[in-house]
Amino acid sequence: MAEMTRAPGQPMAARRFHYRDSVYFQDGHWLTAILTAILYLILATALDAAGHVASLAVVIPVTAGAFALGLLMSFSRFDGFFALSHSMFVGLAWILYSMAQTVPAREIEPFLSSANISELQARVYFVLLRLLDWVDAAISRSASADNYVFIFEICFLVWWLTYLGVWSIFRYGYTWRAVVPAGVVLLINTYYAPRPTLGFLVAFVLIGLVLLVRTNLSEQQLRWREQRIYFQPDIVWDFLRNGILFSALLVLAAWVLPGLGRNPQVRAFLEPINSTWESTAENVQRLYQGLNRQAPETTSSFGNSLALGGERNVTDTPVFQVQASRARYWRAVVFDTYSNDGRWLNTAEETQRFGAGEIAPIASWRARSAISQTITLLAPVGTILFGMPEVAQSTVQLDAQVRVQAGAAAIPVAEAPAGAPPIEFTMIHTNRELNPGDRYILVSAATDATVRDLQASSQTYPVEIADLFLQVPEGFSPAVAQLAQEITAGLTTPYDKAKAIESYLRTIAYNDAIAAPPAGRDPLEYFLFDIQEGYCDYYATAMAMMLRVVGVPARTASGYAEGFFDEEAGVYFVTERDAHTWVEVFFPEFGWIEFEPTAGESPLERPPGEDPTDITASEMAPTPTPAPNDAGAAPTPPPAQQEMPPQFTGEELLGAQDQSPESPIFAWWLVLLALVIVVPIGVFLIWRVRSNGPTVFTAELPLQIYERMERWSQRIGLPIRLSQTPHEHASRLSSALPDAEPLVREVTDSYVRYRFGGPGQTIELSAQPETPALWQTWKQLESIFWRAWRQTWGRRLLRQRPDPHTLVRNNDKEL
Repeated sequence: MAEMTRAPGQPMAARRFHYRDSVYFQDGHWLTAILTAILYLILATALDAAGHVASLAVVIPVTAGAFALGLLMSFSRFDGFFALSHSMFVGLAWILYSMAQTVPAREIEPFLSSANISELQARVYFVLLRLLDWVDAAISRSASADNYVFIFEICFLVWWLTYLGVWSIFRYGYTWRAVVPAGVVLLINTYYAPRPTLGFLVAFVLIGLVLLVRTNLSEQQLRWREQRIYFQPDIVWDFLRNGILFSALLVLAAWVLPGLGRNPQVRAFLEPINSTWESTAENVQRLYQGLNRQAPETTSSFGNSLALGGERNVTDTPVFQVQASRARYWRAVVFDTYSNDGRWLNTAEETQRFGAGEIAPIASWRARSAISQTITLLAPVGTILFGMPEVAQSTVQLDAQVRVQAGAAAIPVAEAPAGAPPIEFTMIHTNRELNPGDRYILVSAATDATVRDLQASSQTYPVEIADLFLQVPEGFSPAVAQLAQEITAGLTTPYDKAKAIESYLRTIAYNDAIAAPPAGRDPLEYFLFDIQEGYCDYYATAMAMMLRVVGVPARTASGYAEGFFDEEAGVYFVTERDAHTWVEVFFPEFGWIEFEPTAGESPLERPPGEDPTDITASEMAPTPTPAPNDAGAAPTPPPAQQEMPPQFTGEELLGAQDQSPESPIFAWWLVLLALVIVVPIGVFLIWRVRSNGPTVFTAELPLQIYERMERWSQRIGLPIRLSQTPHEHASRLSSALPDAEPLVREVTDSYVRYRFGGPGQTIELSAQPETPALWQTWKQLESIFWRAWRQTWGRRLLRQRPDPHTLVRNNDKEL
């Protein structure tokens, strides 16, 4: 900033304090304040919209109060200690007052009736009492469901974030210190919010980037003017315009680019390039066959056997992505026979082929619904297909190993001969190699069975099921068998036994880096008794074999767990690390039901189902039991038959081959909404900045106004020539605009004195008041330029040739 100095012999004049002198960003501080206010209000609104509690709207007035106090303190003369301590007490009072306004009237009635106090006092007492109750619960280590403390903590956090952010920006110029903490809080809120709030994060990033551009420019302007470096006065407009565009493009790129690699349209667009590259690579390999090459990566190693071994070697390499309404497992193969050396086998030898769209004759189990899955491969997997269990239909040819399924009839809509037994797929292949970018759709009959359904299921198993899936190898470990009997002692239903064993195994530590069992050592005893840790293959094997010991048919299945669900893309991303083995237990009428004994996976919980004991008498009253002597009465069916869920008929599969899940809709509306909000605000603020005169650096005012006059001269067709001096250009401009002659002369004289008059002129101009007369002169001159510009364009549109010597008619002085 230019400083005041006095000439020799002149008395030293007392300098009046200006509140703006305490602010770091003196240039464009109001625009900075507006952007900062929008930034923190976005944070407050996002916290309210997240839905952590029923209503968190109180955080918005708290944020507004913190911003107002922080701005006032930044402009004041107070130092940091007083400002911070004052903010502490004011903030607590304001938060308490704001929270008191949200207390319902019914809550304060006891206070009003028992004491002669005002309504506001009663509300404050109520809030304080709730806070004290929470403190008492915390000290006594008891649970508390009171949300008032949570609201208070959020308000307190936002108060300090806003106040310290505003103080850091305006008093010290630390914009990053204000934006980053608020951004971290907003990011955490976005991740844990019960409701989607990603749009607020996008708007926050956009406004934050624009704020950084504005404050960085203000800081540079301070340096340039102190060092008397020439720059265009309209650089504010250029920086903000480019800053808004850059910020919008940056946010858009951050939103779009991470998902392009998994977008099928982008993959299709890049397919010619990939094909050309693959063809070139093949030619190189053919011409240089003697070179040592890296072994090709294979991400699918599922086969008809599974051995319990040592450390798992898996990476985070993506394998495929799935779009489905729900997910738990993507099955590749099921195993039925176990040997004591820790090896599982899939002994199904029959194969069948089903064309694309053909409905397979799967079993019509109860409590099943059709779930469509769109699988897009991200790595080579050979010919194997992955999908939810009980696949019934596909958009690609199925070459599957199958087994006749006992205990149920085939679904009626299956394209199979009448009376043909149902089948189940034990492993599914297709007729060609599948490469990254390939996509197929499977429709599976996923189970909806509840806990009550499974507990009420029959314990009479078909002979084929019992012979194969109750198989225990000769010489099976007596210790493992005894442990199974101990865990399930006193339990009567297969479901309860399965849950008991599952719960026991989930207490064993998960470790996928264990050593292989020693030679001659039983793998299950090694897992359960020796090291007492392992990974999914061991957990699933232990549970399946322990269930067989206690008379419950069980088997293991391998494939992938559900993976990571991307809420924005609406797809599950599955990597090598999601390779998994789990347990399937047979329940008559319901088929094979999955269980999850692995401690490293999330528990698999099924809905409890309606318990008949929970039905109230009033709910049972409308359906009275018929009298025994009533001729038209029918016998009341047993409860188990009354409430059995319906069988899966497969009618949902009809026409499914012509349908595919809709592609995830990219939320462009969030970006467009942000642009619609930010761009008009930015244009308005920039217009305000340009329309208002300088308020601090009046020493540069002659230069700024003269350059604006030059630009207006060019717009109306009278640009300054290289050979002209400022006064010569002023004469030419005055002859074209006679009404503007005194104003043009004043602007030109002021510029010449500033540019060539030496330092004395600068000091004199620096002492001018905040709204100098030169700026008023420019506002008058600008209105004349506007009229001249409108007349110039009007003549261009009417194709009239203007007078070469003047822009006004001889008999009319109005432009």
